[in-house]
Amino acid sequence: MDLSRIRLNTEQLPVDIFSSVAQEAAEYIVKADTNKSSQLRKFYDELAMWHDKVCQAAECECEYQKAAPFIQMLKAKAAYARGRGHVDQKFVDMFNIIIGQIDSAAALKNAKLFFEAVLGFRKAGEAKSFRSTT
Repeated sequence: MDLSRIRLNTEQLPVDIFSSVAQEAAEYIVKADTNKSSQLRKFYDELAMWHDKVCQAAECECEYQKAAPFIQMLKAKAAYARGRGHVDQKFVDMFNIIIGQIDSAAALKNAKLFFEAVLGFRKAGEAKSFRSTT
């Protein structure tokens, strides 16, 4: 996958960002023996937690500025998970692209929605491959 297709901090999101781009990203990280759904879900849950914290504040952008260093720290957590063998390098590369583009509350929302779409497509792909092996 061309990871540069993941563009989340633009005023005009690509029309297919939450559909075909997310599906390509899901296929890119599909390695089931390393990238387990439960592990990926932990990253999504933390990203969603930061999204909720920022977007529920009265001043979203001000709250985003406070949270930004901790959101960027998710890259270090992904690297640590890679070192422990819980995720593969493709996941880390994709996740770093997503997190690296978060520079505002709006970009945080887009990142959360994109990662949610990726996990949805990945789960659908798991179910499809499971059905084809039984």
